[in-house]
Amino acid sequence: MSGEIIVYTGPMFSGKTLALLSAYERAVIAHKNLLAFKPRLDDRFGENVIKSRRFGEAKAINIQSIAEIQKYDAEIYIIDEFQFLDGSVEPIQKMAYEGKKFHIAGLDMTAEGKPFGPMPQLFAIADHVYKYTAVCEDCGSDATYSFFLGNKKNDIVVGDNEYIPLCRECWRKRMKEKEISEK
Repeated sequence: MSGEIIVYTGPMFSGKTLALLSAYERAVIAHKNLLAFKPRLDDRFGENVIKSRRFGEAKAINIQSIAEIQKYDAEIYIIDEFQFLDGSVEPIQKMAYEGKKFHIAGLDMTAEGKPFGPMPQLFAIADHVYKYTAVCEDCGSDATYSFFLGNKKNDIVVGDNEYIPLCRECWRKRMKEKEISEK
């Protein structure tokens, strides 16, 4: 089996986890030896579960760092919310060279529009990167940004109710308004 790294990215509410769970289901149907992982930090839908807002879920192993994946043996690895994991992407690259296949989902940008965690390095080693869009909350266009509605006290706030998807222009307008209101 040839190794491969497939990445699903985009803003919140764009269907990344749905695509990931579709890959999971295909692997189950094909009777592949697979394992699913998610960051310990993400407990929105409970521990040890990857769940889509629309439909579907998979049992998952909670991890903190990318390196922990090396402890497990499978043909296919499913990883959700990759942006929250610590460490280098080198273990993923090494395992792909050894014939392992990865389906990985994660946010590409923070709510401030900056590259998120290990995602840029993952894009660089990926065989395929699929960038999804959501629907802009303000104008209905394709949304490529996640916007945080509240006032952040930490860099990372995990949750759905605090974020909305926005297109570039609406995100820029809201960021400008937020800057003015914080002064």
